[in-house]
Amino acid sequence: MSNKVRRSQNKKSAKSVSAQEILEMIVEYIVAAVMAAMCIAVSFYAKNGYNKIGDAKFAAYRVVMSVGFSVFLAAGAVLLSVWFCGRKRIQEPPAASFFGYIKENLSLTDFCVLAYLLFSTISVASGSFYENALWGSSGWNMGWMSQLSFVLIYLVVSRFGRHYRGFLMVFCGAAFVVFLIAVLHRMLIDPIGFYEGLNGSQMAQFLSTMGQATWYASYLVVALPVGVAVFLFAEKTVWRVWGGIYTVVGFASLVTQNSDSAYFALAGFMLVFFLVCTQKRETLNRFVEVCTFFFAVGKMMHFLMQIHPNPDLEYDFVTDLILNGKVTWILLGFCLLFCLFLYVRRNRPYQVVRMCRVGRAAVFVAAAVVIIMVALIVLQSRGVLSGGLGETLSTVSYFNWNDAWGNGRGRIWSFAVKVFAGENIRHKFFGVGPDCFSSYVEAVHGEEAQLLWGDKILTNAHNEWLTTLVNTGIFGALSYIGIFITAFRRYLRAWQQDYLLVGAAASAVSYMAYNFFCYQQVCCTPFVFLMLGVGEYLLREKSRQV
Repeated sequence: MSNKVRRSQNKKSAKSVSAQEILEMIVEYIVAAVMAAMCIAVSFYAKNGYNKIGDAKFAAYRVVMSVGFSVFLAAGAVLLSVWFCGRKRIQEPPAASFFGYIKENLSLTDFCVLAYLLFSTISVASGSFYENALWGSSGWNMGWMSQLSFVLIYLVVSRFGRHYRGFLMVFCGAAFVVFLIAVLHRMLIDPIGFYEGLNGSQMAQFLSTMGQATWYASYLVVALPVGVAVFLFAEKTVWRVWGGIYTVVGFASLVTQNSDSAYFALAGFMLVFFLVCTQKRETLNRFVEVCTFFFAVGKMMHFLMQIHPNPDLEYDFVTDLILNGKVTWILLGFCLLFCLFLYVRRNRPYQVVRMCRVGRAAVFVAAAVVIIMVALIVLQSRGVLSGGLGETLSTVSYFNWNDAWGNGRGRIWSFAVKVFAGENIRHKFFGVGPDCFSSYVEAVHGEEAQLLWGDKILTNAHNEWLTTLVNTGIFGALSYIGIFITAFRRYLRAWQQDYLLVGAAASAVSYMAYNFFCYQQVCCTPFVFLMLGVGEYLLREKSRQV
């Protein structure tokens, strides 16, 4: 081959590489713009105040996803064709190229995501409730199209999320404003006019730009860990200050949103941070500072909410404990003393191995506490416990399992388990369809549901994992749970590459803990898949550098 021919081929190759790089840059900017638009639209859009605000937010989300992903897919198709032409020149066998790409570029979490999409698709046919399966039940909209959008968010961010810091800043900036409005709302200060015409009882039920307090809390528990991670691990002072302010405002909202489920999420993500923070003295100090912030903010909000109290706002058990309990004063004092103790010992050698063991022990203790609490609930509900212990536990509603347990979740969970147990083999393995829980209940258990809840529609099991089991079957539920478990393990193992991996893992655990008592919806699920995508992108980028 002559030198002239070689130079000609090299020029063509350089041009193809250049074109591919330009297309990749365009796709990356498109992804960043779509994610930023989603964060703003879902956080702030409301057509008529709180009136059907869930439908309004989903409508905005659907527009952003439809337009954004249409543009993305068009650019992606061009990029794929350029990539394919480049692979064709290498003259590698198609099968080897395809399977080699799969082996090198798909992680365990990716497989779980794709498996979940597959089994969600199969569940549409399995349940035969095609209309609801496609778009979801009215007011919830968590059908197959929504599941597809969550998977796409993860996939495109994990592959083309180069500008993740930009759209995460938009996400956290929007969340900060949402948190701040929620704090003002609890003080009966309404800067956005959403409370106009509402009575005290209604104002107790709705918060900020998110609507129902439980919907708001689901957004809070996904967004808050990101800012806490910045405060704990950022090296630059300016970012630490910003993270500290974000954390304080987020805690001020968490202790006043009045949903006990949020405290389970808090325990989950704080446990993740503690497990990591024990590995360095500085991060352990910052973790204790975060704990001090939490209890101090609880007492601060106790006094601020007395300025304009809402007599119709009845605190849940944990909220009342944080705001008004004497024990939280003791915990605040303990955190302050521990901060002082760590400061005095700042020049002493730090026993990394010993403190890491403390972190792992904390995980085992937390698991043991959960197991013991479940055991006590079972024993108390069956009347096994007697004497002083039984009488003491009888005064705490959480230890008394009945239909009213957990604001009616006792009855709902029992019914949902009965629904799954009564399904045929096809539905057990492949489900009744995404967001088709209510359709299946109406078709098969309509009379019993009518007796239990009257004209109210039971849209889900108020436990996302149980709802997923019914909707997508055993295979769908296992793959869905696998997404979070595999991501959590992989992100924590590599957290030193980038502290945002800890933030992504903490958001995933927080979401799992909160939605053990709640459900998928547009205010939280897109954002946790966004964070999972960011974590996956960080791991992929590091593997490329190596």
